[in-house]
Amino acid sequence: MADDDELLTIGEVAKLDGVSAKALRYYDAHGILKPEVVDPQTGYRYYSPDQVLELDVVRICLATGMPLDSLEDHRLPDGTLDWRGVLHASRARVDGEIARLRKQQLSLNDYLEEIVRKAQTPEDGVVSSDLQPTWLAAKPWPYDQPFAIKRYLRTMTALRGAMREADATPLLRRGILIDHRHERAWAYHQFDPQGAHDGPYRFDESITVINPAGGPAQSMAIERDRLSQCFDEGIAMTMRDDPEQWPHATMTEIWGSRASRGRVSIRYTRHRCAV
Repeated sequence: MADDDELLTIGEVAKLDGVSAKALRYYDAHGILKPEVVDPQTGYRYYSPDQVLELDVVRICLATGMPLDSLEDHRLPDGTLDWRGVLHASRARVDGEIARLRKQQLSLNDYLEEIVRKAQTPEDGVVSSDLQPTWLAAKPWPYDQPFAIKRYLRTMTALRGAMREADATPLLRRGILIDHRHERAWAYHQFDPQGAHDGPYRFDESITVINPAGGPAQSMAIERDRLSQCFDEGIAMTMRDDPEQWPHATMTEIWGSRASRGRVSIRYTRHRCAV
């Protein structure tokens, strides 16, 4: 056997690359990595040094989550693998996973920011601020009617499903938006317009996308025994306001607001942001 001093046994390759001999036999049987030489008398497999590098490529691709059987999609007519195609497919899987993790990171950051907001918001009193522009996925909501908790929860579930279908990253804030001046309202869920998105959003026809511009605002916490009571109080406060002075109001759930005494809170904000 020519140059057999450079060839590596299956055991040597397994030890060098940290892969099992069983896996190497599997790769051979499925044409993924065939040994350089097979001794016709003993059946022993021998690998060339450059195949150790090729094995690294195989392992990197499989580590991306690429199923072994999907490699067959990249088989060339001569029976060898199209490694360019394999690598492109592996990179696409990695790009998709990065995009997914970025969405998770955005949501986690938003939850962490809510903890900071809660710590900085006084329990009693009004906070004046300038709201930043935001993006909301919304569904119509009855204007100036008692709050219906089960309808609200079903609507939130529908909005999250719509955002998932539209590839929009949901953020934490959700609640009711009231356009006091035009006597209309929406149940809304905030989303991140930049979150790994390309092109127009593909929301179904039942979803209204609202992009309120920033503007002056006043906010306060409303604490009651039940969530529905909090929203009812927020609606009543809106109805008492002059719509010319405060044309819009939002009522937002406060994550983790339930106190030890069992009461819950929402954040009520009246503002002049164009809707």
